[in-house]
Order: sequence, then C-alpha cells, then structure tokens
Amino acid sequence: MGTNVPEPWRAAVDATPRELFIPDRALWLRSDHTTVPIDRSTDPDTWLRAVYSNDAVITQLDDGAAAGDGDFTSSCSMPSLVLTMLDELDVKPGMTALEIGTGTGYSGALLGHRIGPQNVITIEVDPQIADSARVNLAKVDSPITVITGDGAAGYPPGSPFDRVIATASVETVPYSWVEQTRPGGLMIVPWGPPMANHHLMRFVVGDDSAVGTIIESANFMRLRSQRWEPPDEPDDFDEIADTSTTDLDPRVVLGNHARLAVALHLGECRAVFETDASGETLWLLAADSWASVSGGAVRQAGARRLWDEAEAAYSWWLEQGSPVRPRFHITVTAERQWVWLDSPENEVAINRSQNS
Repeated sequence: MGTNVPEPWRAAVDATPRELFIPDRALWLRSDHTTVPIDRSTDPDTWLRAVYSNDAVITQLDDGAAAGDGDFTSSCSMPSLVLTMLDELDVKPGMTALEIGTGTGYSGALLGHRIGPQNVITIEVDPQIADSARVNLAKVDSPITVITGDGAAGYPPGSPFDRVIATASVETVPYSWVEQTRPGGLMIVPWGPPMANHHLMRFVVGDDSAVGTIIESANFMRLRSQRWEPPDEPDDFDEIADTSTTDLDPRVVLGNHARLAVALHLGECRAVFETDASGETLWLLAADSWASVSGGAVRQAGARRLWDEAEAAYSWWLEQGSPVRPRFHITVTAERQWVWLDSPENEVAINRSQNS
C-alpha cells in the first residue's frame, strides 16, 4: 500500500487486504483529480494498481441510479486518510465505536480488528451499499454490526460509545452524535460550509457539549440529509444584474485559510470557477442570489450582494490577522452550534438566511 501505516494499525492493515473491499468495476480517482475506469476482468493490473495506490476508489455514482450526472456518492477513501482518521480516534482495545457511513466496510474492518469486532457498530443509509459491505466484511471474518439506517440519527441502542467516526461530511454536526458519545470521548467528523467543505475535525465530548478543532484537510461526500445544491443563475442574469468593479483577485479572496472565513460568512453559498477563451470567472451561487467576477468586473443579482459579502468577509479575516484554519473551532450543544476564533466568546458571524 502506497502510504505510511501508523504502528498501532499495522496488524489491522496486514490482516485486511483492501482488494477484498473494492468492486470489480469502479473509478480510480487519482491524485491529479482525473478518473480512470477500472475493471478487474479486462485489466487486472490497472485494477490492482488502483486498489493499492494511495488514492480513493469511487464505488457508486448518483446514489446507484442507472442514469444521472455522474456525481460521486460512495467510495473507498484514500488509505492515508482512512489511517489518519483512525489514528486520530485514539482507540484502545475494548473501546466501543460508532461509524457513520459504512461504505465498502474497509475502515470498519480495520477498526474492528483493533478494538474487537463486537465493539464496532457501523451505519449505512444505502441498503445496497450496506449489503455489499456485509459481504466484504465476511471475506475477512469481521463480524462488526452493520445497520441500515440514517446515520444522522446515530444508533441509540448501542450508546454510549467511547468513539464516533463519520465518513460523510456535515455542515451541522448532529447533536445525536454528541449525546451518544461518552463524556471524555472523541468524535472524528469531516465538516465544512458549502464553500469550504474540506475540513477534518476532532471533537472532545463533554457532559452536554462537544468542542471541535480542525486537524486536517479532507474532502468527503456530504451526509445525504444535509446535501444542498444552489440553482444556476437565471437566464436574464445579464439584464437584472448590478455592475461594479473590484481590485481583489477572487483566487486570493477564496485562497487557502481565507476561504474558510469567507465561506462561514456567506453560509449557504457555492463558489464555482469557470474558464473559457475569455478567461476565468468566479460564480457565487445561493438560493436566491448570484454573482460573477471576471477581470475585475462584478455582476450581482438577487436578494443578496454575494461578492460584496465576500469582500467584507475577506476584510474581516485580514483584520483578525489572517488566521490559519486550525484557529477556528466549533462548539456543539443541544440548542445550537457555533464557530469561534481562538476563544468561544469570539463567535464568527455566519449568514443564516438560507440555513435550516
């Protein structure tokens, strides 16, 4: 396997061949973001290279529908990320764990080998994926419990758990996960607002709350119950849009650490960069608002002025001293969730106009 294996997980990796969890036909998502169809029957060498690369393998498109847009909806994550998440979980043999999102069953099998399969419950919303995972787990004699159900609800009959790990990202951390984790327990959760959905959080759980810290960058598919897609700009966008200019480069405004600050302030908004013969255009898309920025020209329409909001958020980030992402934290309680910078009292304003 093309990755370094943390010593506590070496025996689990050796006992759990990844090839037993990869379907004969899938998509190899390579590190350069290109995809390569793999088929074990027609090209076993490429299939095996994909399996033992440090890349993700896409195992389902469009929720299993026969026709669709080709959206990735399930995968076997890149091995280094799987092992990072498991290592951050800081488990000890005999602990209990809940996994949200079974997928192929690979990470659940590793976890079961480390703490005992009887101590792992994994929940999968897609019945077909859950059934496939059960078959895969049987290949390595890993009798962890696979539940078919909505992972957002957790699994109350098995709680409290010492550890909770999610393999689908969320914008709002379900409080059910917090209340089903023992005080002093840990949760590893992919998190992010729509414009910056690529953060891995480590939560320490208290008596009635959890506090999370960013530990890694990681891209995961969204928990199905929290998916959100904005509409495209209207056909008459050019006619209804207000025009202005900007001296700011959109790539700088949405660059690395700044992007999280901007994404938090804009809330339910998606950023898309498009390139054509005339150059690059940034589109900001919300439920009822749209903006484009290209070559310093700004067009905005709808209930909100999205680029104005982005500029203001970027200015706020600069005023705070250009904080890096690990300085942002999250507190989750039964009543609400809030993001803060350095101190819980320094709450980051988030646009809630489209949030539930």
